[in-house]
Amino acid sequence: MRELKIGTSWVRGVVGEALTPELVVDFGCAFGTWTQGTPVVIGRDSRRSSTMFRSAVVAGLLSPGCEVFDLGVCPTPLVSFAVREWGCGGGISITGSHNNYRWNALKFIGPDGTPLNPVRSRELFDIYHGSTFLTASRDSLPSVCSGPAVLDRYVQNLLNPLHVDIIRKQQFKLAVDFCNGACLSVAECFLEALGCQLKALNEDSSNEFAHSPAPTKENMGQLSHFVRKLDVDLGAAINVDGDRVAFVTKEGVPLSSEVTLPLVARNRLQRRPSLVVTNLSTSRMIDVVAAERGQEVLRTAVGESHVVDRGFDEGATIVGEGSGGVAALPITPTFDGLLSLGLVLETMALTGKTLSELTSDLPHFHMRKGTVRCLPVQAYRALDGLRRVYSGIPADLTDGIRIDWEDAWLHIRSSSTEPVLRIIVEAEEGERAESIFDEAMSKTVALVKESQ
Repeated sequence: MRELKIGTSWVRGVVGEALTPELVVDFGCAFGTWTQGTPVVIGRDSRRSSTMFRSAVVAGLLSPGCEVFDLGVCPTPLVSFAVREWGCGGGISITGSHNNYRWNALKFIGPDGTPLNPVRSRELFDIYHGSTFLTASRDSLPSVCSGPAVLDRYVQNLLNPLHVDIIRKQQFKLAVDFCNGACLSVAECFLEALGCQLKALNEDSSNEFAHSPAPTKENMGQLSHFVRKLDVDLGAAINVDGDRVAFVTKEGVPLSSEVTLPLVARNRLQRRPSLVVTNLSTSRMIDVVAAERGQEVLRTAVGESHVVDRGFDEGATIVGEGSGGVAALPITPTFDGLLSLGLVLETMALTGKTLSELTSDLPHFHMRKGTVRCLPVQAYRALDGLRRVYSGIPADLTDGIRIDWEDAWLHIRSSSTEPVLRIIVEAEEGERAESIFDEAMSKTVALVKESQ
């Protein structure tokens, strides 16, 4: 499956198959043209292919006359902050994020530090497909530099909304799994400022990923074992580009990434009440937490750019997804795993509760997730068939098909990051979740086979 996955604010593919240096150069030219030759910030995650694509991005950006500020290996939220701090035309983070090492991607950031919204993305992709790029003269080709020092100011930006003194008094001990990604140096500065003792796991960015990058329960086995052996207050798994986080209790119990948004939202809504924006695939836990503060939840298509863009439009102070990605607006206009971690630590410090106690206060639902591998054309045909299968039930067709019952919901959609259909079910009772999931999976598999 050699297809290139192009979504709102990014383009991704398997390295050397769909995603090639030649293609990346052209996207660099297109983005430089979109910024009208103004300065651009770039950063990259630690996967080997990111070094190669860094060179291709730089070549593409220099061609239309963009001065390039290269932050090297760093988390995506730092790229976003630098764009805003330096008043640049935009940024590119070279990162496959939660995809495995075979994949990589370009994530495009606008001048306000947010992932490109659908309108801006269409503008960029029209430039790319039209291949009408700005070209700087030989004598006016700009330079590549690291830019002014920005790490300390970024860390201070994360600290500003927190009760730092209250957190410092707790002297929390944390075990953090970095998956040999890009976040160690930033996390060290941030946690030191919070008075935390860090016990790092898989912290060497020069090594291959220690496991699949996504911070999920399935990928936190090593961290859970690590936590059980140590005297720590919690464990945290940070995505390789710093945009997502999931947690392990001090007892070594891994928590679903679905828990991250409700935990952070409880903190944020208590101090700055507002509606919450999330996607169609996120647990109803957030609806219960929002209702506690008299707030509603708005749902969008899946994707960081969709929830962040809608969040700014609606004046939300908290947006996020069940993947563990959360943005506290307007502090960080991208998902930021470190700020999410800081807000959870603050809640523990203010309440005197452990992570286990905080999560026990959340509503409990039963969720099942699955995938069916298929080509894009098969996915779209299968979704058309599923709309007919469920035609007698009111459905939200914003992104695939989502059906809500009083006690459950079902969402089936074509993944924007992998060649699969995703099936997610949540229900109040386990048997109900299993029944809906099994039926949906059976119908989806059959329809995919029919479309071959």
